[in-house]
Formats: sequence, structure tokens, C-alpha cells
Amino acid sequence: GTVLKVVLNKKSFTGDEIRKAFSLRSPVFTIEATEKTVTFNVTGYGHGVGMSQYGANYLASVGKNYEDILKTYYTGVEIGEFEGF
Repeated sequence: GTVLKVVLNKKSFTGDEIRKAFSLRSPVFTIEATEKTVTFNVTGYGHGVGMSQYGANYLASVGKNYEDILKTYYTGVEIGEFEGF
């Protein structure tokens, strides 16, 4: 649902640029415009990248452990001990 691109007056902006310019809480939004108003309908919080605190909290509340939660948000990762640089 994250907005990838918005075109205004033939100029292209990312959803994150719009989020920052209008102080929206998330780049997941829709825009409704009339002759007199522009309305942003925003869903969620954050930058739209990574783990949702609310989603992770819900998964924990239904019994998922940290490995399950991490693998839900970051597919294809392996979890193990850090061996340093």
C-alpha cells in the first residue's frame, strides 16, 4: 500500500517525499482532490520500511517468538550468532 510515485504538474515525487512535505505519518495514503480542497487519507505510521511495532506486538501476543516475527518482516534472512568483523 505504500505510495511509490505521485505526479503533480508533470513533476514526479516519491510517496516518502510527499509524506515529508505534508508531515504525513506514513507513505501509505490516498489523495482526494476537489476544486477547493485536497485530502490525504493516511494509513499506518512510520516510513513504510521494516518492521511494524504494532504488527510485531500482535504476533508476540499470539505466541510468535522473536525469530518468527523477524522472519515475517525480513524474508530470506538467517538468524544466528554474530561472529564480529
